[in-house]
Amino acid sequence: MVATPPSPPDAADSRARLLDAALRLFAEQGFAKTPIRQIAEAASVNTALISYYFGDKKGLYTAAYSESFGGPLQASAGPDGQSLDLFLEQFITGFMQPLHQGSRIELSMRLHFREMLDPTGLWEQELECEIKPMHAAMVQVLCTAVGAAEPDEDVHRLALSIGALPMQYYAHRDLIQQVCPSLADSPEGLTATTHRLIDMAHHLVAGEAQRRRNAAMAATSSTRRASTPEGDSL
Repeated sequence: MVATPPSPPDAADSRARLLDAALRLFAEQGFAKTPIRQIAEAASVNTALISYYFGDKKGLYTAAYSESFGGPLQASAGPDGQSLDLFLEQFITGFMQPLHQGSRIELSMRLHFREMLDPTGLWEQELECEIKPMHAAMVQVLCTAVGAAEPDEDVHRLALSIGALPMQYYAHRDLIQQVCPSLADSPEGLTATTHRLIDMAHHLVAGEAQRRRNAAMAATSSTRRASTPEGDSL
């Protein structure tokens, strides 16, 4: 009896294997030093499939760069644009979600760092089209939350500090593995960490709002003292 030959991999599997191979090789070697043939061989597919799925090498690089993080980070402050709770939950949860990929995220981070050092234009595009608009949206929500009439340096400091909370779990993965791996080595650990980071972000906002109230009260008190004639205090 003649054995039935194995069926060819479906389209989704071929595309996924190409992305996995491209992510690893681009992260290790960079865009310029990674030939299409090497990627196809690593993925066990014909080089023609790269053109079919991604158009060309740059298209494959773009997909490996962007899809490895699951797409652009999105966060909304609700229909009225003023829900701090909703915004922080979506922002931090979305930021932490790619970490559920486990070790694959290390390749994604390596590719992103390589792109910053040896740019092809994707980092600049991400900065202009995704990161800066998200920062601007957060700043707008924070202005309302802390009672700022318009963005100032401290509002920008607050926004950057909130963004730094989840960023540590990417930039310091090695340290976390050494000092407390349970923070991020399981779905349960990541979920608990995400909830705590949301709480911490709220504390940062509350602290800045209180600092501003204290500063305003101190300024008002000082103005009153300055405007009160010396004899009136007797």
